[in-house]
Amino acid sequence: MSRASRSRRIVRCAAAPCVGRSRLAVAVWVAGLALAGPTLADTPPCGPFEPFEKASVQVALASAEPGVAPAQPSGDITTLPEPADDLGAAPRGEALLALPKDSAGGIPTDIGLAPGASIASSYWSPVLCATVARVVGPPDLEPAALVPGLPPTAAVVPNSVYATAQAVVTPAPAPPPATGPDPYRPLQYALDWLGADRARTLTNGAGVRVALLDSAPARHRDLPPIEIVPIEEGPPADIGAHGTLSAGVLAAIERNAFGIEGVAPGADVVAIPVCTPQGASASDRCLLYDLLRGVDRAYDTTARVVNLSLVGPANPLLERSMARLDELGVLVVAAAGNEGTDEPRYPAAYPTVIGVGAADRERRAYARSNRGLSAEIYAPGVEILSSVPGDSFAFGSGTSFAAANVSGALSLLLGTGATPAEVRAALFRQAAEASEGQPLTLVPSLCDVLARLGRTCAP
Repeated sequence: MSRASRSRRIVRCAAAPCVGRSRLAVAVWVAGLALAGPTLADTPPCGPFEPFEKASVQVALASAEPGVAPAQPSGDITTLPEPADDLGAAPRGEALLALPKDSAGGIPTDIGLAPGASIASSYWSPVLCATVARVVGPPDLEPAALVPGLPPTAAVVPNSVYATAQAVVTPAPAPPPATGPDPYRPLQYALDWLGADRARTLTNGAGVRVALLDSAPARHRDLPPIEIVPIEEGPPADIGAHGTLSAGVLAAIERNAFGIEGVAPGADVVAIPVCTPQGASASDRCLLYDLLRGVDRAYDTTARVVNLSLVGPANPLLERSMARLDELGVLVVAAAGNEGTDEPRYPAAYPTVIGVGAADRERRAYARSNRGLSAEIYAPGVEILSSVPGDSFAFGSGTSFAAANVSGALSLLLGTGATPAEVRAALFRQAAEASEGQPLTLVPSLCDVLARLGRTCAP
């Protein structure tokens, strides 16, 4: 039985019983969730949340070796500055309500909604160990005002908006005459940087599932069959250029005499559409409610790597979901963003997430790549050739593609049978050693990382 069938339960609340200030009506709805929902035995072990802070997300200063392991609480706490307003404001009159289990496994019921507010939809999150509800109401009300009656361990946060982190996409020229198995392969400097060809003498990522939380990728002659796992029942998600580009970087078919090669062509990629394309560009809009549901779907599918080529503001629910994935042994990779700032962007800046900045073929930082806490490591992200809808190809520049290269690299390393902790430690220790004295911490040659894991690439 799958994790989804064991632990995932989506509840849609009728407007009438969940509207207004009636604590009794909402309590009856929540009690129904508690009776019908999963028990503690149905989900991975996790206790109730500590009370949420009202301030911005707080991050403990790292006491672990940088990059090798997520930062652990050190007693010294710093509040990170809020991102710029141009990342997109949350929808007005909306909030997300999180109701974590208490120590006895129950869900709190002492909730009051503002007049005119209602619970539009809700679901049980096995990753957060909480019921998450989308509350809608009068557009002039802030999230806290939409749910004025709140249990102490519950949380109300904005339904934050995130955007896929692409910067520039330009069409590819006609392919050169076929001189090998894949005509565009000579233009893929990222594979040479990673030493992917030699590394694939040991592993091509087979047996490793990667969840791509993005817009839905197109069917493409150079992409393997990619399972699209929706976050809810309904019509198929709109196809996006961004999701198609990211999928190609990860897992384009090798040696098929067409197009390009992915970093980890043997990996099992599942696409979870959490972002909606905006017009014909490669820019997508992603709401936190959908992103959180996508994280749960990624866990349901037993993904070992989650790729998040998107950026946005800090949000306590997003931070907690990222931390829980790390607890569950899932490696999360996120794009640093393309604003050319050292102000933190999320989820890349969270300590449990591998935040990736973009570098060019000369291993210099991309001018538009974000820096600082968001960019823990830099990877090829400038003029990256990949797939786009219509069996075509394009060059993309931005941290989205740098993140996809790192997710592919991690897939290869995990394909050796090493644990996520071993892979993360080997990657960052080799990166630190190889980049000593350099301005950037660069993703290293994969064969050097494999050597740290006790594997030797063919000459």
